[in-house]
Amino acid sequence: MSFSLKNILKFLLFMSLGFVLLAWAFSNMNMKKLLFDIENANFFWVIIAMVCGLISHLARAVRWKLLLKPLGYNAAISNSFYAVIIGYFSNYLVPRLGEITRCATLSKTDNIPIEKLLGTVFVERIVDLIITAIITFLIVFLQFNLIKDFYNSSIQPLLNTSQTNGINVKIILLVSVVIITLIAYLFREKIKKLKVFKKIKSFAVGFSEGIKSILKLQNSLLFIAYSLLIWLMYFATAYFTFFTFQPTSNLSINAGMMVLFLGTVSIILPIPGGIGVFHKLVGSGLVLYGVSESDGITYATISHAVQMIMIFFAGLISMLLIGIKYGSKKSNL
Repeated sequence: MSFSLKNILKFLLFMSLGFVLLAWAFSNMNMKKLLFDIENANFFWVIIAMVCGLISHLARAVRWKLLLKPLGYNAAISNSFYAVIIGYFSNYLVPRLGEITRCATLSKTDNIPIEKLLGTVFVERIVDLIITAIITFLIVFLQFNLIKDFYNSSIQPLLNTSQTNGINVKIILLVSVVIITLIAYLFREKIKKLKVFKKIKSFAVGFSEGIKSILKLQNSLLFIAYSLLIWLMYFATAYFTFFTFQPTSNLSINAGMMVLFLGTVSIILPIPGGIGVFHKLVGSGLVLYGVSESDGITYATISHAVQMIMIFFAGLISMLLIGIKYGSKKSNL
């Protein structure tokens, strides 16, 4: 794990932003009630949610092993699992550090070139992106009326009433899109030379190659099955946590899908562990299902704590076991 000045500054910056967002989320909360609700949570379902989280990480470790096999490497499932957990643990310290730490750990334990490990993680991210897109589509398809009502009651009035110098916002947006498209066409040669464009192009190429590499797997169906299991367990973690808290105990599967989506969005943002962002997004999202925002934030607090505590202890144990295993091998040399 790298503790360079750059990473320390990143951690301090993003953690500070996370705490600002957390303070915003909790600004209207009754803290005594929050603590009472947490103390009286149903810890049976807390444990079930933690187990589901661990199963998702184990499935990710096994899926990673499948990706490495065509490259000629047979990683131990235990080492792969430890590396995955340590990666998530690292992400709570510095966003995006987890991918590097995860690969560095397995590279050390199983003697696999780190650049090849990073390549497989990139493929994983592509698959996760596709599944996130599918979940988004399902949420819109299955809950279209709910989203439509929210749009009509909250968003549409803003678009209808918001004007700048008498010009409707819709017209401004349309004109802006046309102007940006025209500028992009006129300066297309210069844009192609920009680093941002090259990164986007590189991602698109990598995306295509990643999909092709999945199809070349010896057992692509098994890979897809493990991918679905990972996200099913992510959903189960969010859904079973509903039962820990009475105001959310009657929420539907649709609400669980929404929490899964909002939780994924919060993790994508460069805030350690999605702290603050997760609480605000999930708390606000559950309002759509008749839960008060304060109860939604209480649920988000419990849900976030479930994941964080599980990763914290599993990460420490994984680092200890890796240290013992790697240390004993080193001493035998």
